[in-house]
Amino acid sequence: MPDERSVLVFQVSGEAFALPLEEVQEIVPAAALLKPPGLPTVLEGILNLGGIAVPVLAINRLLGLPDQSLSLYAALVVLRNPGALLVEAADRIVSITTDRFLPIPSNHSFNDCAVAEILVEDRTVHVLSRERLLLEKEHRAIAELQAMAQQRLQDLMEQQA
Repeated sequence: MPDERSVLVFQVSGEAFALPLEEVQEIVPAAALLKPPGLPTVLEGILNLGGIAVPVLAINRLLGLPDQSLSLYAALVVLRNPGALLVEAADRIVSITTDRFLPIPSNHSFNDCAVAEILVEDRTVHVLSRERLLLEKEHRAIAELQAMAQQRLQDLMEQQA
């Protein structure tokens, strides 16, 4: 009997995507982000999540999709590693048997970030790999920006104390 895997289904620029649930820390409503000058285009901004600087990826730009139409349902999907995704809506969590994951062949998505497709309520959903959303040099650049933002947040909290 096939194993089941839970995924979070979310919307980006009108398209359906998913991430394995074990890669998601929490979902929070979209919030005001710090947007220091010189941010790389893959970043929407920096979220202050309880004193932790969390880089927020503009996933629509990463995937080459049009601008998102953000509404009341816009959300930030906070990942287990430092980072979050700005999405139009976090739809649902579904459990799918592993035999219903249709693998996507290599070189069919940027950096092979789309690893499978599933069918959820007659809609094709692209399952993404968190590790493959960014190139290695993008990971390093964002880690450096996050460290600087974290230091600024700590300095600000010390000044207010």
